[in-house]
Amino acid sequence: MAATITISSTTTTGNQHRTLGTIQLGTYASGGIAVTAVDFALGVLDELYLTGAGGYLFEFDKSNLKVKAYEAGADNAALDEVGSTDISASIARYEAVGV
Repeated sequence: MAATITISSTTTTGNQHRTLGTIQLGTYASGGIAVTAVDFALGVLDELYLTGAGGYLFEFDKSNLKVKAYEAGADNAALDEVGSTDISASIARYEAVGV
C-alpha cells in the first residue's frame, strides 16, 4: 500500500528544497513502504526525517527509498520491525530535503 503524504509547507534556499508535513503508512508491509521524491514535491529526495507516532519509530531507508516502522521488541530489549499490520492510526510528521 502507498503512503498518504500531506504537505503543509515548502521552502527553497538556493537549489535546496524542503517540505514539511505528515505521513500515514496505512497497512504496513514487512520491509517498508516505498516513497518517491515526487511524493514530497521534490525532484530528488536526499533526506527524510520522521517523528515517532503511536508507539512506533520510523526510519528512512535511503538506498531502497522506503519508510520502515519499528516497535519495542521482546522485554523492550531492542526494536523490531513491525510485521504486516494496519498502522494507519499512527500519523508521523516529516521533513523532506532535496532538489
